Amino acid sequence: MTATPTTSPTKPKPWLEVVALHPDVTSENFSEDIFALDIGPLADGLPNVPAVYRDPEHFFRVSYLTKGLRSLLADVLSRLNANPGNRVLKLITPFGGGKSHTMASLLHAARKRKALDVIPEAEGLPRPTKSVNTAVFDGQFFDVTNGKQIPGEDFRAKTVWGWIAWSLGKLPCYEIVRKQDEARVAPGGDEILKMLGKGPNLILLDEVLVYLIKAGGIKVHESTLREQTLAFIQSLTTAVSNTDNTALVFSLQTSRPNESMDYVGLFQAVDHLAARKDQLREPVEGNEVLSVIQRRLLSRLPTADEATPAATAYQEKITQMGVAYANTKGEREQAVQDGIDLRDRVRAAYPFHPALIDLMRERWAAIPDFQRTRGALRFLAACLRAVRKEGRSGTLLGPGDVPMQDSEVRLAFFKEVGQQADFQAMLEKDLLGANATARRIDERRARENPSEMGKRYAARLATAILMYSFGGLRRGSGESSQVLPPGVTEADLMNACVGPDMDSTTAMACLKELRDQCLYLHYDGKSYCFKKDPNVTLLIEQEVGAIARDERHVSAKIKEMLEERIGGARNAFVWPQKTDSIDDRDPRFLIGYMPLEFASQQKAERERTAKELFEKFGDKPRQYRNGLGLAVPTEDEVQVLRQSVRKLMAIARVKENAKKLNLTDDQKEQLREKEDTEKGSVESAFLKLYTEVWLPKLNDGITIEKIAVGGRPLQTRLDDHRKAKVHERVMELIEQVQKRVFETLIPGKIVDLFQLGAGDPPRLGIKTNEVVDGFFSFLGFTRLRDAAVIKKAIARGVKERTFGYTPGSPPTLGGDGKFQVAPSRVRFDMTAADDEIDLDSGFLMLPQAIPIAAPAPGFALTPPPGGPEHGPPEGGGGTGTPPEITPPPGGPQGPQTQVQLAFKADRNQLYSAWSAIANLADMAGKLSVTVHAENPTGFDRNKLQNGVLEPLREADLIE
Repeated sequence: MTATPTTSPTKPKPWLEVVALHPDVTSENFSEDIFALDIGPLADGLPNVPAVYRDPEHFFRVSYLTKGLRSLLADVLSRLNANPGNRVLKLITPFGGGKSHTMASLLHAARKRKALDVIPEAEGLPRPTKSVNTAVFDGQFFDVTNGKQIPGEDFRAKTVWGWIAWSLGKLPCYEIVRKQDEARVAPGGDEILKMLGKGPNLILLDEVLVYLIKAGGIKVHESTLREQTLAFIQSLTTAVSNTDNTALVFSLQTSRPNESMDYVGLFQAVDHLAARKDQLREPVEGNEVLSVIQRRLLSRLPTADEATPAATAYQEKITQMGVAYANTKGEREQAVQDGIDLRDRVRAAYPFHPALIDLMRERWAAIPDFQRTRGALRFLAACLRAVRKEGRSGTLLGPGDVPMQDSEVRLAFFKEVGQQADFQAMLEKDLLGANATARRIDERRARENPSEMGKRYAARLATAILMYSFGGLRRGSGESSQVLPPGVTEADLMNACVGPDMDSTTAMACLKELRDQCLYLHYDGKSYCFKKDPNVTLLIEQEVGAIARDERHVSAKIKEMLEERIGGARNAFVWPQKTDSIDDRDPRFLIGYMPLEFASQQKAERERTAKELFEKFGDKPRQYRNGLGLAVPTEDEVQVLRQSVRKLMAIARVKENAKKLNLTDDQKEQLREKEDTEKGSVESAFLKLYTEVWLPKLNDGITIEKIAVGGRPLQTRLDDHRKAKVHERVMELIEQVQKRVFETLIPGKIVDLFQLGAGDPPRLGIKTNEVVDGFFSFLGFTRLRDAAVIKKAIARGVKERTFGYTPGSPPTLGGDGKFQVAPSRVRFDMTAADDEIDLDSGFLMLPQAIPIAAPAPGFALTPPPGGPEHGPPEGGGGTGTPPEITPPPGGPQGPQTQVQLAFKADRNQLYSAWSAIANLADMAGKLSVTVHAENPTGFDRNKLQNGVLEPLREADLIE
């Protein structure tokens, strides 16, 4: 089993509390020129060169003596003592330990070897036995036309050889090549050997290529100064190799992306001339660059004890992340090894995150104008100064911790990458502006989770992506090498940002929000990169802005979408503007879907509008007010819906203009993904838009009963086309969840509500259209889904002998208390199909008024064969025996004095029946209630005592 690191015993401190910055960095007179080192002015002793470079001892104290630089110093100093070895050396100076610093080290060591003794790493290096002659040629500071002024003389050296000769031996040595210098013709090998004399000599050549490019324009007889200089370099390398104590060190540029093919050829020509004699030397290798930067920017190198807590903390987080994503044993082992490697690199680079150094060394090096070491030092110094000024820091200074909010840091950053003006919009919209995307994400997350206050996770991720948005990794080598486009993969980004200050789960969540919301962040499926050009998100936002200027288009689109999701339901009316926008006298329960602006109106205004719809139909009173409900929109969801629909409309516009906008395939795919996301958001908003229904009720006039979903969620969601079933959800709310509208009706309800058999004289029959009108008109009556419910109830009542039914005109009641209609036309005690019931012209009559043999006195309404059925009082399900209605002596025409009910009910059915029982108690004064309950497994005594018996005793219902 692979072991994972244990928790660090020491919590890492902010790096600002651990390290001390170099005085050059913290100085109030700080200038980035402090990192500007050119070998020519240094060799000339010019006063504008910072003292840190001019003074040999000061120079070495702030220098880190890498293994390569120490080896180079040892070789050169040894050659100056006439020891064997290669005397022509070519520097390979990639990022970190630049050529100017290396050459300055050689120059100071040759001129004042004792200065090296201030650093322990220099112990044992050779000491020249004689005073060393030095000559430095810096092609940047040598004019091809006028040459260079000889100090203290009244003439100028016109050529490289003239300047080197004077530098090595002053006027006597210059006289050896005076004629060749004045004629600008390269001297021969013999003259060069005389010029070198007996030594020891150190010759440093820098920026030769820059000089040669310019020298191509100076004619020298039938050739050019360039050709003569190339000839001299070739002869010089040969001559130096034939001396005992002369060393020649030169540096050629290794990155030439802006040079034409002619200059590439020139570089190769110079390289070839020196290749026969030179020996490649690389002063800085691998992780040594970390110490180079530390030594220059910090007052001292951090100790291992100081760096270990941070190193171990990062090791733990990166290992945990790697193990969590590993699928195999090998991947888990690699995750552990990656954590160990990072620990060692953090310890070596502290307080810098190795990823920050790597991206400058490996990615920014591909930027033509990036000045490698000098540029890195300038940028990092600005970061250190800004963090010190702010007074707080994280565990390390990594890519995400760069304080881009500081103007000095921004200036330094964009100066190095060369893009400042083009990225102002990006900075404002996505990173630094008052309403920048990253800031909005962080502020929202902090509101939802106060522990994230001040952590700025999204801003740090966005900053890291910005750091990786310039330059690019180089793949391959030599002729086949290529620089990949800027950008950072998700894996590299996580490795650069995850640590004790940010866990991977939070980082991934913030990254997703950035990807979805940033306006200038581009994602091609592999890499993230900020660009100056807007991404599809900004294109969409621009269209959203245009659409939002006229919300009528948005409202019209939402109405169209709502009507589509209601699916043409005939009992649904979308956004009624007037009272007659909703039908009247339609025997269906109607739903009026109130318009979106209804949600934001004041309570009094909303209720006034609702009552007006309930009471009026145009300029007349509304008749079917018991058949109307109003679905009320939720204000929060209105805003969500509007926003999502705007974006959908904007996406459609962008898609229409894809060709004009030159959208790439990746952008088209992103557009499709965003469209799918917004479609999902729209459907989610529609599902939650109408979750409250207002119903009219009678209470000293018409008042409003507000029915909401409550704690039980609606089950109806999407149809086969992934669209919200809006109307079905509203009907589920009022029919199943809150049970205010019913799909069934027990026949006895018709008898009770229309008081059939009551009155003096008693009412023995009723027209079916009156029944329909009554249920849909009278507030307090059972609300029905539609008239078909009445048909089914009548058919059931006929079968169960609750009443009889006859089609056609209402019959006349005869003197015998029977309706005058042919018995054959009366349906009673038989099965009747629903479609046989005519609600427009049918008639219902009580059994005692049917012109057939009257039932025996004391009749009971017995159930049909197959078992008794009787629903709850308002039309629900349930089983039990029908009521036994016992008339008083004197026959069925007398007043009804007793009602006996028996039914079985579960908890929910009992709640439904309770209002009916309460009505009966009002009519009777008191009820005798007998309850019989059985539980085969036995009742819990405590629950029975506390939940049933005690409450009944407290109500004085039992003793």
